Order: sequence, then structure tokens, then C-alpha cells
Amino acid sequence: MADLSDRAHAIRHEIMTQMWSTGTAPTIAQLRDKFQVTDDELAVDMRALEGAFCVAVQDEEHASCPTFQDEPYPQPPLGELVYARPFATFPNHYRITVDGEQRWFAECAVEACAISGQFPGSDVVVESVCRHTGQPVRLVGRDGVLVDYEPKTLRVHLGYPVSEMGVRVVGWCDYNSFFASEEAADQWRSEHPEIHGITRAPEQMANIITEMLGVGRLDYGYQPVFPLLTITRNLRRFGIFGRSLDSFPRPERFWLPTPGLLLAMRRAGRGFFVRIRLR
Repeated sequence: MADLSDRAHAIRHEIMTQMWSTGTAPTIAQLRDKFQVTDDELAVDMRALEGAFCVAVQDEEHASCPTFQDEPYPQPPLGELVYARPFATFPNHYRITVDGEQRWFAECAVEACAISGQFPGSDVVVESVCRHTGQPVRLVGRDGVLVDYEPKTLRVHLGYPVSEMGVRVVGWCDYNSFFASEEAADQWRSEHPEIHGITRAPEQMANIITEMLGVGRLDYGYQPVFPLLTITRNLRRFGIFGRSLDSFPRPERFWLPTPGLLLAMRRAGRGFFVRIRLR
């Protein structure tokens, strides 16, 4: 575990301040000029922020791609910010409306469930679509808590396990999508057998973001914290449980970090900036 530098915190603050106010992110050139750093110095800070799951810089696989999650939304070019988590820096089908004004976009279905936490005291509406049927999806939240959503059968699909986040900094969100029902998700899975994902209830995704990963996200010095006892006591609430042969709920392997995750992040120069504490 490591701490972000003061400059990395300041860079994230600059990015998020613009995202909150305008729904857009500064370019890499603007950040370099603002902080009077070289390209190499800024790259070090950006990799650290990726290691803290605060941002994602566009990679070769997704650079200038004409679609996002099968929808016709071009992505940013190579090297630019694609996610200022939990926001996307480009228009997509996770449209966020705050107090009647739409200018923001969420990075994926998981984050969309709790995106209202970014706008304290405001009513936040997310409009999206089912990845399989195209049926409209609508969520209403306030202070990170889901107030309502349609359809009532809505499910959130996650495509890749946590252990792959080290090598899929951008791509981990590729298959984090909404499905109108479990049946729609099953039909989509039958057509995409190469994706071994899971589905969860929208409330569970809102809980895991708001009560764990998103705690302190509005703060200048934010770094994600994983409270082990809190997680263990809330396996079902966070949707991170499975069942063993003896029918007791146990943490599901899909959610567990692995030594390979840490190694991949270290090889990429990102480090491990997630804080782990007992409670």
C-alpha cells in the first residue's frame, strides 16, 4: 500500500473540479501546463491515480473506438483521460441529469447506480438502455442512495473479475452494463459465451460504491479504502457473496484481488494505492 503524492492529489482535484462543474475533463496538455511538469512526470502521477482507481487514461485497444458498449459513442484518443471515476469524459448512454440539467455521463452501469453521491443534496437521474433489448433504463438517486429505478426487474452485469483490473484499466468497464431483466442478461450471455460475468441488483451496486469504494470521494485527499470487517459483515448487502457446498454465504472469487493483480499493476508502474484497514 502506498500514498498518493501531494501533486497527484492536486491533479485529481483539478480534474474532478472541472468534471463536477462542467461535465468535461482537462486535456493532458492542460494538466501538464497547469502543474508545470514534463510529460514523463505527469505520466507517473497519472499511473499512480490509475493505481488508486481514480482515473483511466485511454489505451491502444480503445483509442478512437467509434463505439462504447455496442453503442455509437466515439471514445477519446490515445493518452487522454477516458474516465475520471466515476465519470466518463465522453458522451455515452449513461446520461446524468442533476436538478433538471444534463451535462454529465457515468463510466458504467455499476457507477451509475451511485453517481448521485457526487452531487450532495441534489436529485440525480440516470438514463440508459438495456444492452440486449435496448429498453430504456431510468434510475433516480440522492446522496448515493437509489430512490427508484425502472424497470423493476433491472439487473447490473459485471463482465470481468476484480483480479483483471490491473490489466484492464479502461476495459474493465466494457461489459459493466444494464439489462432489463435476468432473462435478458441470460439471452445476451448465450450469444457471448466468452464473457464470464455476473449480475447483481442495482441496490447492491449502489451500496458497494456509496458505503465502501466511494467513501470520501469528494475529498481532496481521497484514496479508496477497503474495510475488511465491514465487507465481511455485508457480503449480501454489497452483492459480493456466493454460496459454498455447505450453503453458507462466502466471498465470491469474482470479487477477490489476487497476487497477479498486484504484480500487473506494479509492472505497469501503477503501484497499489488502495488502503486496507480492519474496519
